[in-house]
Parts: sequence; structure tokens; C-alpha cells
Amino acid sequence: MTLTTLLNPELTFCNIQSRGKSQLLHDCATLIASKVDGLTADEIFAALMAREQLGSTGLGDGIAIPHCRIPRYERSIGCLVKLKDGGTDFDAIDGKPVDILCFLLVPENSLEGHLEILRTLAEHFTDPAFCARLRAAQSDAALYHAAVGTP
Repeated sequence: MTLTTLLNPELTFCNIQSRGKSQLLHDCATLIASKVDGLTADEIFAALMAREQLGSTGLGDGIAIPHCRIPRYERSIGCLVKLKDGGTDFDAIDGKPVDILCFLLVPENSLEGHLEILRTLAEHFTDPAFCARLRAAQSDAALYHAAVGTP
């Protein structure tokens, strides 16, 4: 699994304003639903919130990977978001605010695929150089290219 397989420019958003964890999840669910046919913001938001109630997806060092399973959907969806103004409290493991999020929506019955994608994301987001490139991006296109490694 590569990030070019998961991410696409239409679901990459730079300098999103944050108004707290719940509102951020709602806003991003709305962004995703506006770009993906067959999904509503309400069902994405509900699935993300249900997963967050099990434990925060804030990994630490300003990174979060909110993820959930989506019934009736056949493919995995990734959405990369960089927040504006230093991030938001996300109940991350280290207590630091989150400023980079990679949303992952997977089909309900995709256990191995889901775990493989999470492994790939964790490998990238534990690389300080990768995270620095994302944080330096100032536009949607620059953020996408920083993530997938293309100029």
C-alpha cells in the first residue's frame, strides 16, 4: 500500500480552521461527503465519533488518524488535512494539539486491508522529515505532493 493509492488531490485540504475535536470531525466528514458519492456527512461523522469513543486516534506529535468502518461501501477512502493556527486538542496520547490528520474510511468487512493501511500511515507519520514536509505545505496541492512525494 502506498499513499498514492489511498490519497488523492480532491481529498487533501490545507489550512482548515479548527473549532475543537467534535466540530473538526464534523467539518471533515462534510468535506469528505462533498467529494465522495454515496456517503453522507452524518453517517461519516457518526462512524468517526463512535470510533473516537473507543479511544482517541491522536497518535502524538501533532498527528491523528481518525478512522472508521463504513457499511455498504466497497473501497477505502483517505483524506489528508492540515490545520491552520497550530492545531486543536484531540485527546492525543501525549496531550499535544493535533495539526495533521489523515482520515481513513474503510469497508465494514475489510479487516486486513484496514490494518495494512494503518501500518503504512503509522510508518509515514513517525518519520519527522515526512511530517515536516506536510507542515511546510501552504496549499492543498502542495500538501498532496508533500504526502505522496511528487514535486
